[in-house]
Amino acid sequence: MQHPAVAACLKNMRNWRTEIVNYHRCRWTNATVEGRNNRMKAFQRRYYFTRNRNRYVQGLLVECNQSRMVNVDQALTLV
Repeated sequence: MQHPAVAACLKNMRNWRTEIVNYHRCRWTNATVEGRNNRMKAFQRRYYFTRNRNRYVQGLLVECNQSRMVNVDQALTLV
């Protein structure tokens, strides 16, 4: 079949063959990194004009590690 879309798809599959095979072998993705990057960008949009840099950095760290903090709080309540 000589359709341009099929040819482009096959070319992409050939170019990314190693990455595609590795994903199916290990099932690892960069979703965690992408999610954290998205949270950081959203935080920057919300608090762009924050004057106190230390407060900005601390807020960013809390925003990015919120899930860890919730898990720690839950673990502490179980003890």
